[in-house]
Parts: sequence; structure tokens; C-alpha cells
Amino acid sequence: MILHLLLFGELTTGTRLRHEPVSLLNDDLGPYWEERNASYWLQQAQRQLIQRLERFRNARGIGDGPLDSRVAKNIILFLGDGLSMSTLTAARILKGQREGFSGEECQLAVEQFPFSGLSKTYCINKQTADSACSATAYLAGVKTSGGTVGQSGDGFNVEPITQWAQREGKVTGVVTTTRLTDASPAGTYAHVQNRAEELEIARQLVEDEPGRGMKVILGGGLGKFVSERRDDRDLLEQWLTDNPDGCFARNLEDLRDCRHGNGSLLGVFGDNHLDYHLAANKEQPRLSEMTAMAIERLSQHPKGYFAFIEGGRIDHGHHETRAGYALDEMLEFDAAIEMAINMTDPHDTLIVVTADHAHTLSLSGYARRGTSILGLDKTQTDVDGVPYSILNYAIGKWQSLNKEGKRENPAKTLSKTSYFPSYIHGRKGVHSGEDVAIFAQGPQSHLFSGVMEQNLLPHLMGYAACLGQGLTLCNETPD
Repeated sequence: MILHLLLFGELTTGTRLRHEPVSLLNDDLGPYWEERNASYWLQQAQRQLIQRLERFRNARGIGDGPLDSRVAKNIILFLGDGLSMSTLTAARILKGQREGFSGEECQLAVEQFPFSGLSKTYCINKQTADSACSATAYLAGVKTSGGTVGQSGDGFNVEPITQWAQREGKVTGVVTTTRLTDASPAGTYAHVQNRAEELEIARQLVEDEPGRGMKVILGGGLGKFVSERRDDRDLLEQWLTDNPDGCFARNLEDLRDCRHGNGSLLGVFGDNHLDYHLAANKEQPRLSEMTAMAIERLSQHPKGYFAFIEGGRIDHGHHETRAGYALDEMLEFDAAIEMAINMTDPHDTLIVVTADHAHTLSLSGYARRGTSILGLDKTQTDVDGVPYSILNYAIGKWQSLNKEGKRENPAKTLSKTSYFPSYIHGRKGVHSGEDVAIFAQGPQSHLFSGVMEQNLLPHLMGYAACLGQGLTLCNETPD
């Protein structure tokens, strides 16, 4: 049996998780008071880690010894923003159909991984998460309120795993197809109560730890660092001053030119988010190209690295209910994962792939195998005899209605870049609250199977790579 005194408090195996209702907060009739504290979630995650370790050992009948003795030198966390299970399925089919097959039998890169599980994504005051509170969970191990990045529900800063890694002498990097100050990448370095504070988030990336210690920073959102600022500061110029041996890239050619150096790397490829891959020009690097550059640069460090790589525009395609964009962005994400698999060694590199939250995309009806995933099956109709598309959204801007307000055949407007029908008329597509998938390969990857709270993820990665103040493979001692 494991008995370990942690900096989070004395935690022992077999402790039942306490979750008793107490006074409710006034805002949103929200979470229990105790859940506002970082210590609640840190202790909960450590208990669940210990229980998970015991469960695996008991299942294998190996007593208290480690199931896998390998320590992860490197960690790559891939985050598909808005990557629901339905998105995975539809993207798999689209991938196969692009290759000339029926599609359903195709495999995504993550299907090569030996272990998979599910993550519960709710936040302390929301059934359905946004990208801010979820980033705080899967990067810092603490669930918080919707819209909050890097702080607990009661407003105290919490440390992301990037900071744990830097403290142990590893280098870190962040790669995204969104603005670098958007909620998901901000979770690797920022502490703000409201994710909309992107000018402050940009300042923290350049000036504060762990942002200023990042070895690789690749994404969009240059305006937040220069032109949109109200304080007349040029954070880009400040980064260049602070990193005299660094390399700055504005396009793909610049990025390739930066390959020859070994200093810090900053690439900002647009004032806003990167363009969708389907709409981008050749000067914009693809996510797989940014991934390759990040791994190449980070791998030069002898103590290893932690990299956060986000396919962020999957989410944006879904918000616009443009399924073709969302699925294409998922396949760009898939190519980046494939790149990482080919460039790393599973004996020393833990790769984890997951999502922050889901979306309301559905695959409906009984379409025949091989039917275009972005089309409709003409053999299936509603009660009025009107065909419907295979892909639909619960809420969105477009309902495919005629002048009388009745649903019409959407076939004439469907394309790889068009809006897809939704059942409820809303301003945009919305997130959904179901669990999201987790895939893992490499040292300690077996721990990422089964169903878990989202805030357990960084604790599992910390255990595997001997990072953080909790239980790790390096400080674990059997009774």
C-alpha cells in the first residue's frame, strides 16, 4: 500500500472522496464553497491518482511495484479544442473518403495509441465547460469557474504544468492555431479572472513566469502584443530584447529560416487567429509544420521538454456550424499528431491527446456506408419526405427553412465550407457537456485509461515525468 505525505496535505489510500452539499454561491447558484479552493481539487486529484495506481496494480497482481518503471523525459499534450467524439468519427470518415475509400474503415493517428479513456469536463459553476476553466483543469489540475484562466474559483493563482516542468529544468513550448492569448494556450502561462483580458495575457506571456521562460511560442494574435495595445508598449520588441539569441517568424519561410538556431523561437503568423487551413495561403505554416519545428527545437535540451500543441480552430468551425472547416481542422490536427509520433521515441516521450470540451455535432439517420460525410443520404427523409444531411447541429445560425418556415432539402447549399443545419436557432453553435476522449502512448500511458476528472490529467503527467509537488514515480515509496 502506498502512504505518501504530500505538500497538498496528508493523503492516504482508501480515503473516500468527500463531496457533501454545503452553502451555494450566489452567482449562477453555482458550486459548493469548498470547490472554490485550489486545495480541494489538488487533494482530490492526488487521492484519485493513488487509487488509480492501486487499481492497476491489483488488477495485474503485482503488489506495490510500478506497472511501468519508465520516467517520461518529454511530454507532449495535444489539445483538440471542441473535439467531440462525433467530430472524431466524422473526421475519420472524411479522411478515408479523401483517400478514395468508403471512409468508415479508416484510422486516425490516435487509433495507434495503446490506451484511451474519457474525461469529465464540467467546471465548478458550469455543466458545460468553456476553454478557460477547462484549460485550468487539464493544465493546472484545478477546476475553476467558467471564463477563468489559471486561477481557482476564489481568485488565487494556480501553477500550470509548464511551471512544474521549468522548475525541474525542462524546456517548454506552446503551439496553437488560435491567438496565443486565447483561452487554451493562455492556460499554459496566464492568470486572469476573465479570459477576455487578452492584453494582460499577452503581457504575462512576455514578462512573467512561466511565459517568459518558454523556449518555443508559435501561433497567432500579433495585435495583442503590438497594435491593439492601449499602453503604447511593443511586447514584440520587448521579447526580442529579452531574447537576443532568439528567432522571430512571421510566415512559413521565416519559420524555416529559424531552423538553424538553437535559441528561443517566437512565431506569430497573423494579427488574429490563423486562417482555416482550407482558406489559408501558402505563407501560413500548417499545424504539422509548427509541431515539427517545436519538437526539433525542444529536443535539443538534454533534460527534456513539455509541449502544448493545440488544434484550436476545430472549435471555431463548430461555432460557425461549418462542419467542413471543423473536420478539416481535425485532420490537420491528426497530421500534427502523426508528425509527433514519427519524431519521438515512445520509450521516453509521453504523448497525450484530448479535448477541452465537446460540440453538438451529430451523425444522424441510417446513411449507407460510403455516403459522403459532408452530404446527405437521399434514402432517408423526415415525416414530410424531406431529406436531411448526415451532419447536423443542435444549435446554430442556419435551419435550412423556406419562406414559409418549413424545413427544405439542404442539398443545394451543402459543401465543404458551407453552414450545416441546426435544430434550434441560435447566434452560433455551442459547446456540449458530454465527456471527451483521451488517448495516450509512452511512459505511464496506461494511467490515462478509464473515466476521470479532467483536472486529474496534469497530475498523471506529473507522476509520469516526476514533475510537481504531488506523488510522482520518482518520490513514490512502497510501505
